[in-house]
Amino acid sequence: MKNFIWLLVALFSTIIVFAQDEALKQELEKLPGIVSVNEIESHSFFEHTYEVMVEQYLDHGNPAAGKFQQRIFISDYNKYSPVVFVTEGYRADYAAKETYINELSRIIQANQVVVEHRYFGKSIPENAGWEYLTIENATSDLHRIYIMLKKIFNYDNKWIATGISKGGQNTIAYKTFYPDDMDIWISYVGPVNFAVEDKRMPNFLKKVGTKKCRNQIEDFQLAVLKKRDSIEVWIDSLSQVKNYTYSMPVSHVLDFCVLEYSFAFWQWGRDCAAIPPDTLSARALFNHLVEVSGPDYFSIEGTEPIKAFFVQTVKEFGYYGYETKPFSDYLEIETAKGYIPNVFIADVEPMKFSNKTSKFIKKAIKKDGENLILIYGEYDPWTGGGLDKSSRSKARWFVKPEGSHRTRIDNMSYAQRAEIYMLLETLLETN
Repeated sequence: MKNFIWLLVALFSTIIVFAQDEALKQELEKLPGIVSVNEIESHSFFEHTYEVMVEQYLDHGNPAAGKFQQRIFISDYNKYSPVVFVTEGYRADYAAKETYINELSRIIQANQVVVEHRYFGKSIPENAGWEYLTIENATSDLHRIYIMLKKIFNYDNKWIATGISKGGQNTIAYKTFYPDDMDIWISYVGPVNFAVEDKRMPNFLKKVGTKKCRNQIEDFQLAVLKKRDSIEVWIDSLSQVKNYTYSMPVSHVLDFCVLEYSFAFWQWGRDCAAIPPDTLSARALFNHLVEVSGPDYFSIEGTEPIKAFFVQTVKEFGYYGYETKPFSDYLEIETAKGYIPNVFIADVEPMKFSNKTSKFIKKAIKKDGENLILIYGEYDPWTGGGLDKSSRSKARWFVKPEGSHRTRIDNMSYAQRAEIYMLLETLLETN
């Protein structure tokens, strides 16, 4: 009899939980603009995760331009807990993996919303031109989703927008256009560029790290170029095996791999001791070059999934240029200027760059920046393109010593982590 009673209790509890789960799914499905809600496997930290398709305007300033569907992921920790709102800069396939959890979601025990960027992944409009791919439209996507989901989560919840790299750029832009949406804004390694080939990053590379390491990097680059006859053959063979194709000759691919090497080396936190000396064989130099700055980055196949990023680069986001002077006697390319449209989006109509939005963002953050946390890595070249620290701004800057583009709260020093935790606790209590 006792076993039967426990069985009934367990069954009744299961029915209640199932009903609550169905209620949340039904709440989402009833929201205006929601196209579909599908539950997927999620991290054990969360109760449930849903892949949701949302109807969005192509141009939020002109609804008549049409609509498209945008993908978001909603992970339910507790309906009354804070919400971490991830402003992804690219596709968000990773959020469909059951192992994914944003570090902030774990730190503050929060619900999680990941918003895939328009024109990436499953959020690519059909038969729409590039004119709708703007920073302002992307931030309006975020604002509209936030307004929708406020109806689901408790109105007293704290909301924290966050993003990494290009997603960090989006967090800063979102803060600029819709400063009242979130309680806290945390941008990781996110630059704000002012030109298609912003000079701040090449200038940053001239000073980063130690002089000894910078000399090692340049010596390696020169050694590769001096042994280019052998290395070009291996790049061509690798490209055939991997089915890489390019918008330029293989000799030019090698040049760009070499020029990219210094940026990629510092961006991903490589070890100076691992740089092979110029006395090693061409094969050893080739292996290291491919490991750090491979030809896949410049291939049509590598570019296609993030083609929208390079369109944004030449329109508004900007990027970095290359320093060619030390290598000019050994390069096959005539110039590296204009390489972004020529190498990555050669089939796209030329576009005129505007830094109007970037200047607007810089001015807004300098004037205010309240509740904005900016996290950078000391050795990350993108830090050279980050927002300058200003005594006028209320934003808080945290720079990890010798940190790379992989800088996160979890891998910062104990003292920095403690300071950020205390700041988060204060902001969550006072906002």
